[in-house]
Amino acid sequence: MTKVMTRLGDTMLGALLGKEEAGACVPEHGQSCCAISNGYCSGGNYFWYYRRSSYTCSGGCSAKTSDPVCYTKKAGAC
Repeated sequence: MTKVMTRLGDTMLGALLGKEEAGACVPEHGQSCCAISNGYCSGGNYFWYYRRSSYTCSGGCSAKTSDPVCYTKKAGAC
């Protein structure tokens, strides 16, 4: 319960003051996310790999090609 209240308080404080003033990371730093990575052609279609990563304090989510795959998504023709 304490953790939930702390996260809620940090989120509200971050929204009110902005992350530079509040010192709160929103979304929480280290929380997992999936980010677009490299892709491949198969059967005349191009697919993107989305890979597991984690959020930075500024809200960014970027993945390396060595990170595990979350899912693939069809992007169009090759």
